[in-house]
Amino acid sequence: MGKFKRIPVKDINAMRKILDDLPDKNLGKTREEAAELLNANILKAIEKGYTVKELAAIMAGGNVVIPAPVIRAKVLPAKAAPRKREPKPRPEQTKTAALPPRERKPEQDTPAYYTPDIPDTEL
Repeated sequence: MGKFKRIPVKDINAMRKILDDLPDKNLGKTREEAAELLNANILKAIEKGYTVKELAAIMAGGNVVIPAPVIRAKVLPAKAAPRKREPKPRPEQTKTAALPPRERKPEQDTPAYYTPDIPDTEL
């Protein structure tokens, strides 16, 4: 088996200093994060009468490209969830009076080929 190589402490401390001095690579923000950072300013501009599309175009000119749908989703207050409509109260339905049983037509109005149904109870 080979020998394990030992790393001197001075090299470890030197590497610690190098790693600590590295510049931050995460300098930018996502569109959503930028919209949240500019939230108050965007709301003020909307109060001044600018539309979301106009604001997206203005910001794109200033090298901050945030599409209008992202602005709407992140900045504008969420619309209240639509409440289920309560059913309209129906006017009191008047119960129809029980209709009297149909009276049989006289035999002369019934065609000759007509045979009345016989209820199952009578079979």
